[in-house]
Amino acid sequence: MGDSARFKVFASYIKTNFPKVKSIADIAGGKGALQIELRKLGYTVTTYDKRHVRISKNLSYKYAYFDNRVKDHYDLLVGMHPDEATDVIVIEAIKRNIPFCVVPCCVIPHAIKCNKNISYYSWINHLKQVAESSKYKVIEYELPIKGKNIVLSGRPK
Repeated sequence: MGDSARFKVFASYIKTNFPKVKSIADIAGGKGALQIELRKLGYTVTTYDKRHVRISKNLSYKYAYFDNRVKDHYDLLVGMHPDEATDVIVIEAIKRNIPFCVVPCCVIPHAIKCNKNISYYSWINHLKQVAESSKYKVIEYELPIKGKNIVLSGRPK
């Protein structure tokens, strides 16, 4: 089980580093806990997840994978421990020329060719290299939470 403060801490990081952003897609957002924290900070958020479970019916939710078929416009793509959607967030942000902010939890390549048997830190470096090779400035930061806590934030140069 992850740190119970992870959503609030991640939302605070997003607010500090992306204060001018208005609309956010929370990809593989589970029950919508991150959306709740981001809304408290003034963001408009839509959570995408394939599972039909959410904390509140008042959340903006789409039961779908986030990929190139999603035509909605967002200013930022985010994911807190998004499993196989981690690389999707990076790739879709690059395609849309918008920033991303993701906290990977495991190595499950989906959109990027990569060996599933690489280490977690090699996965982080691989994601970073993919974004940097697409002319993104990527910052790596450790959130003050227990468990997987490395944030990759990328912005088009």
